[in-house]
Amino acid sequence: MATVKGPLFSVAATGKFNNLLEFRTGSGKTTVHGIRACPATRSQAQQAQALRFAQAVSGWQALSTAQKNTWKAAAVYTGHNGYQLYISEYQTQNINPPQQPVVP
Repeated sequence: MATVKGPLFSVAATGKFNNLLEFRTGSGKTTVHGIRACPATRSQAQQAQALRFAQAVSGWQALSTAQKNTWKAAAVYTGHNGYQLYISEYQTQNINPPQQPVVP
């Protein structure tokens, strides 16, 4: 069953057709491709990075409101918010739980 939006062979066609074709639009063009397939498993490096990111998020969630406000204040002129700065510093400083990164 088609889930294409717009007439099938028109400029406005987007979506999957019969799980065989996918219509995509971009840069003013409509293109037809096979269905995208994502790899079923992650590599060890991808799994390790996902774990490090999850640990960083858990570290942020464990902070008190005062500590979060300190990170937010430090991030004012960096182009980031406090959460983004914390995650960035967690990765940059190569933190291992339960340690916390130092505010720059």
